[in-house]
Amino acid sequence: MKALIIYYTQSGNTLAIAKHIAEGMRQAGAKVTGCLVKDANYEMLKDYDLIGFGSPVWKADTPNMHHFIDKMPMQNGTHCFAFNTHGTLPHLYFPIVIPNLRNHGLLPIGYKGWYGDVYLPGMPKPYYTAGHPDDVDFAEARAFGKEMVENSQKIHDGDDSLIYPDPEMNEKVQLQAMICSNMLLCPTNPQGAFYRDPELCRYPKCHVCMDNCMMGYIDLSQDPPRFGNRGFQCDDCHECSYCFMICPFGAIKVSDPEHFERDKHVRHLQFEKMLDEDEATGEFRRLIPLEKVGFGNPYIFWHPERPYMKVPKKDNGKLELDE
Repeated sequence: MKALIIYYTQSGNTLAIAKHIAEGMRQAGAKVTGCLVKDANYEMLKDYDLIGFGSPVWKADTPNMHHFIDKMPMQNGTHCFAFNTHGTLPHLYFPIVIPNLRNHGLLPIGYKGWYGDVYLPGMPKPYYTAGHPDDVDFAEARAFGKEMVENSQKIHDGDDSLIYPDPEMNEKVQLQAMICSNMLLCPTNPQGAFYRDPELCRYPKCHVCMDNCMMGYIDLSQDPPRFGNRGFQCDDCHECSYCFMICPFGAIKVSDPEHFERDKHVRHLQFEKMLDEDEATGEFRRLIPLEKVGFGNPYIFWHPERPYMKVPKKDNGKLELDE
């Protein structure tokens, strides 16, 4: 069996899970290839028997992954699965992603998500989900990858009972849909509006922001240079701050310098309640006690050096989860 994992990762959480899923798939005899969503194309899909789609949770899937699936031409029933890594809002993802995959002619046979640490400039550090993904999560990812390959083979032989049921539209999904809708109704980015300081920018020597903007908002080769959804700044409501986090030279700044000061000591009470409920049902395995969450210590104060986050790298030009 030939399998393909199409994924997007920012902090490396999703890449780590994808690597262990791939390992489990290989244990079941599959030949696995990994591909970043920005490098994927629709023509390649026909060459694989099983396709995995994975991303972090941004309300649901990330905009680049959603766009890739939304523009996908109709497939011919190829088996697929979905996975994600997430912070405190995991429940809306699969009720959106699984029907989208099916509506484009794929056959989703399974799905699974994992908690992961959160790296946003104004979020507390340590975060509620700090410590994830860990070795327990990685073991689950390997088991899931192995299961997807074995189940796919059995489903091809006629055992449709192994196809996961559709994601449940329960109260948790409805609550998170309401929370996420409220977030998206905000016309600006709750992490702040970001702009580029040309005096500090090292383009063309450095182009890390341009290479890694998932929305394609940055093109410093233009005259004048284009930055952000407005051309001169970025306040996109998706709550992205990736360019700000990965700039090595501090050339990308927030327009309100006091913005993150106001995040100090902020409690996310609705998120805490949902985590308590998920812990009670065994969906969340808490690794850090609530009193250790860094409410007074937003990420960029905890990690003041630039860059705040490093882009996960390719290994000798190959994706790290390739054989």
